Amino acid sequence: MIFKYALLTAAIFLPLLWSFATVRNLYPIAAWNVMMAGGDLERGRSYCILRGETVSGETIDVRPIELTNALFSRTWTMVNATIGNQSFKLASVHPANAEMISNAGGVENLPPGARIPDLLETWGRLYNDRLPATSPQRLKAIRLDMYRWEGGTYSNYDNFIESWRKDL
Repeated sequence: MIFKYALLTAAIFLPLLWSFATVRNLYPIAAWNVMMAGGDLERGRSYCILRGETVSGETIDVRPIELTNALFSRTWTMVNATIGNQSFKLASVHPANAEMISNAGGVENLPPGARIPDLLETWGRLYNDRLPATSPQRLKAIRLDMYRWEGGTYSNYDNFIESWRKDL
C-alpha cells in the first residue's frame, strides 16, 4: 500500500518539480510575467497622477482606488476614456453631453477631458467625506496631472503634459 502511494505521489509531483526546474523564471515571477506587457521600449505611454491640496497647504497623492473600491486598471481606463472624451462619442449620448457638444459646435471642438472637472469633484467629495469637517487633511483642491514617457529608455518618465484642477 505504501508503495502505491509513493508511486502516486511521484507521478503527481515529479512533473511539477521538473517544470519548476526547467522554466526560465521561478514562481511567482512567472505568473506576473504572464500578466505584464513586455519591455516594449519603442512605444511610449501617457499616465496620470491624482493629487490633492489639503486645507493645511500640503500636496498629497490621492489613490482613487481607495475612494471607489474599483479595480485598479479599470479606474485608469475610465480616466483615459474621460480625457479622450469617449462619453461624447457613444451611440446614445447623455442629454448633458449632447448639450455640451451642441454648445461647442461638435465633438471635435471639445477640449480634451471636458468631463474631468466632474470626475475630480466627485473624487474630492469622496475623499473629504471620509474625514471630519475640522481635519487639516481635507482637500481644498484636487488635480489630475498627466505625464508622458516617450519610450526608448527606462528614464525620463516625468515629461509633464497637462493638468486639470478642481477647487472643492
